Amino acid sequence: MTDNSLIINADCLVTLREMDAESVDLVLTDPPYGINFRSNRRKKTSLKSVSGILNDGDNLPFLADVVSELYRVMRNNTHIYWFTRWDKVAEQLPLLTEFFNVKNALIWKKNNWSMGDLQGAYAGQYEVILFAQKGRRFLNELGGRKRHSDILEYARVPSQRLRHSHEKPEDLIEFLIRKSSNPGELVLDPFAGSGTTAAVAKRLGREFITIEADVDFYNTAVERVKNEKETDI
Repeated sequence: MTDNSLIINADCLVTLREMDAESVDLVLTDPPYGINFRSNRRKKTSLKSVSGILNDGDNLPFLADVVSELYRVMRNNTHIYWFTRWDKVAEQLPLLTEFFNVKNALIWKKNNWSMGDLQGAYAGQYEVILFAQKGRRFLNELGGRKRHSDILEYARVPSQRLRHSHEKPEDLIEFLIRKSSNPGELVLDPFAGSGTTAAVAKRLGREFITIEADVDFYNTAVERVKNEKETDI
């Protein structure tokens, strides 16, 4: 971890309000969806998050304040990726459009299906990532391609390797960081969970600030990032 990179155990709004304006080059985050999540799938697990996560109740006013602060701390001509669920897009999209130019609803297509209503509903196989800009910034060329599809196919983290029930795959996070930032730039994740964004940012030679309110997940993230090697500068 570089001197300018931080993993912070705090309420994200408190930290965001203390940050300098126009200091962040990319926001990539997976906020609580506002669904009072409880796992009904994994009966035996040591994962703390299957019993619920912080700020996951009726949280729209809270998320609105977060988005406002994110806009303030982001530099001009930068990107934000905001993970959400299909049934929360109608609520959360206006939070972003109030400040940002929303360009896409990216689809993260997973390699397996959700549980849910096994007989009365189609099996869910995707999550939504709202992609928006403050100002305008071109997406980076990656793998010899300037343009990529809005459907991103990445396998979920295998259950035996999960550190958090909502943990996102590192290769997906790496793709997004590479598309929207350059080495040395600052990546912010105000809902850090088990530290995926921080670990990938470090590996890719980016600075990072990640914030996590839950002390157990914060400790997981610190240990994870400490063991991460920077491989691409």
